[in-house]
Amino acid sequence: MAYDSTKPATGGSLVAADIRENFRALKEDDIVDGITRSIIAGTGLSGGGQLNADRTLSHAAHTGDVTGAAALTIAAGAVSQAKLKTSTGSVSATASAGTTNLTLPGGEYGFYPQVNGYMSAQIALTAPVSSYTTNICLAAYGSSGVSAQQRYVTSSGEVFWIFILRDKVTKDVISIWQAPDHPCFGNGGKPLLVPHPFPDYDETKHEIIVINPSHEEVEAMKKLGERGEDEPDKDLLEVIMEEYEIDEDSKPAWPTKAVTVGLPKDYETKKMGEGVQPIKKAIPRPPYIKTKSLRRKA
Repeated sequence: MAYDSTKPATGGSLVAADIRENFRALKEDDIVDGITRSIIAGTGLSGGGQLNADRTLSHAAHTGDVTGAAALTIAAGAVSQAKLKTSTGSVSATASAGTTNLTLPGGEYGFYPQVNGYMSAQIALTAPVSSYTTNICLAAYGSSGVSAQQRYVTSSGEVFWIFILRDKVTKDVISIWQAPDHPCFGNGGKPLLVPHPFPDYDETKHEIIVINPSHEEVEAMKKLGERGEDEPDKDLLEVIMEEYEIDEDSKPAWPTKAVTVGLPKDYETKKMGEGVQPIKKAIPRPPYIKTKSLRRKA
């Protein structure tokens, strides 16, 4: 049976049998399948078989079935992947910390944070800072600590950072911060202005520990936090506090390689597919910050 343009309409009503027969005829005449094959192979589209090429549907490919040119156009940049990704970082405060200010990872590039624990959390600041930062104020209720995590746009991950704020005398941990980027990333991009994520830091009462685990060590920590389908995975900070301890005798070197501290100001105006070159700097070590390693608890 050849294609019948009078079907499926029969008078003023639609007939199911005619609909099925007409569709069968379209396939038999290689109209439906021919177009599908042409799109996949690129024979009926300008630009060849590359799906990210600028495409114009060829009138000559299916004469009589497509009137005129170009019913389909896909810009080259529309499906190319930009050199950006997302990462997550998290902050936590122990029950003994009281009200604590913390700089959120990702800063201006971050999405709205998620929180966990019996707590109060607000975007507030009770300590003066010298530059714009994305701050969260955590206050724990009861005996449990509280935490917040934030996903943010980045293109880095050269060095992983864990910052620990603890009491100078008792060595009790007050707050922990972790992310694959330095705290100044998204928070001004100037490590001298944002050298750590603790606006409440008081050199007379506190000390700051920096830990830079390797990629393999971070992945092993994350693996320890994985749970079944009926319970949430543990945050990396939970794993660190429960499964690890600071190796007090360790004195690892401060990372000297240049790391990403921000994205160029024009990255938002670039077309999808254009390369984005992040701003990289070597992070100077503040003299009051100690470097340590982690070790599994016995």
